Amino acid sequence: MKNILTLLVTGLFTITSFTTLNAQDCKTKLSLFAENAKAKNYAEAETQLNELRKECPTISSALYAYGERIYKHKIKEAATDAAKAKIAEELIQLYRDRLANVPAKTKKGDILGDIGNLMVVYNIGSEKAQYDVFDEAFKSDLENFNAPDALYRYFKLYYDMYKEGQGGLQLENVIEKFEEVNEKFESESERLAKIKNELIAKKDAGKELTSKEKRKERIADTNVKAIAIFLGNVETLVEKVSTCETLIPLFRKNFDSNRDNALWLKRAAGRLDAKGCDEDPLFVELVEAVDALEPSANSKRYLSGIYERKGNTAKAEEYLTQSLSMETDPIRKGKLLYKIADKAKKKGQKSKARKYYLDAVQNNPSLGSAYLKIAQLYASSVNQCGNDEFTKRAGYWKAAEMARKAGQVDPSLRSIASRTVDSYMKSAPSKSDIFSKGYKGGESVPLNCWIGGSVRVPSL
Repeated sequence: MKNILTLLVTGLFTITSFTTLNAQDCKTKLSLFAENAKAKNYAEAETQLNELRKECPTISSALYAYGERIYKHKIKEAATDAAKAKIAEELIQLYRDRLANVPAKTKKGDILGDIGNLMVVYNIGSEKAQYDVFDEAFKSDLENFNAPDALYRYFKLYYDMYKEGQGGLQLENVIEKFEEVNEKFESESERLAKIKNELIAKKDAGKELTSKEKRKERIADTNVKAIAIFLGNVETLVEKVSTCETLIPLFRKNFDSNRDNALWLKRAAGRLDAKGCDEDPLFVELVEAVDALEPSANSKRYLSGIYERKGNTAKAEEYLTQSLSMETDPIRKGKLLYKIADKAKKKGQKSKARKYYLDAVQNNPSLGSAYLKIAQLYASSVNQCGNDEFTKRAGYWKAAEMARKAGQVDPSLRSIASRTVDSYMKSAPSKSDIFSKGYKGGESVPLNCWIGGSVRVPSL
């Protein structure tokens, strides 16, 4: 019996030692592999990757992060589309292994988005299979499913399946899916705006950004740009099927069954407002229903517009005041003010539009597009802002000032802001015009119109 116990203890000790030794071996191999991957010794690193995936699949998320680098490099270097697709399939398997082996260190929505993107780009799997990957990401981990290109492809696949008559999808399903994706884009925009505003506040206080903060700013700017592009692509798709002529009968048909569905009412009212269908009686009914059920800053804004069209200015102002007081989040309040400004701009209410654009920036300092809109207002008014050709064209300097500010507060707009500034400066008085007027630069030229104030003559 004593001999048996001795053997058991010895055996357990051996097993424990063997396991510890394996764990240590895994760590050593992972360290060597990481060094090779960092140094771009990809051929050697790939051999080590294959060994680690077989022997130590749960060792660390770094195994899969560095493995991703290897496969992306191989895709880039592959000579043919077929070769790229084959490597993309290997990368997809690496992603799936990561999901299975290190789930606690893996953002599921992000990884599934990457898998879906690879499937679409390299034509892997059916349209439905591609969609299902994105749909799983959307439904199981929406927080981390935030890549703009993946969100766009998710909606496009759904839209394509609708157009092809797959799955019995109807227009109302497409509109609902659009609203879901659009809301995700909006929440991501708000998250990025908060990051950017924190960094703007630090710079305005005269403090230098750390290298980490500069990187954070670059990533935020890149994603803001990407959201603008891919959300624009989503809107272009849905524009083809969602017009006032299609939306009004669709929402009318479903209105009665959704009278107690606040989310449906909000989305329907918001869609009609966005498409310019807000003068239809259905819009009024939707707004009144949602305001009675779940009043919000937006429902009050809609009511303000309705009463303004009726000519009841006092009631319109009352609802507008309520709308602005109900929204306490500065980013959302900035968006709300921006929408109010846009409405005023469309109606030719330039002074009112400028006021609300400036209020929008006050709440959301990174909202550079508000400055671009003010620049457009100024540029459209130059002929009313001077007594002669020179003073009229001087208004372009003021417009250029605003466009310049857009690029300063929002680096993602820097390119378009720069082009806009160049365009306005070409239309403004030239150096010879300034010289002919006897100016040396630095003098003030009054803007005798709604713009008010003055603009400084540039130095020669």
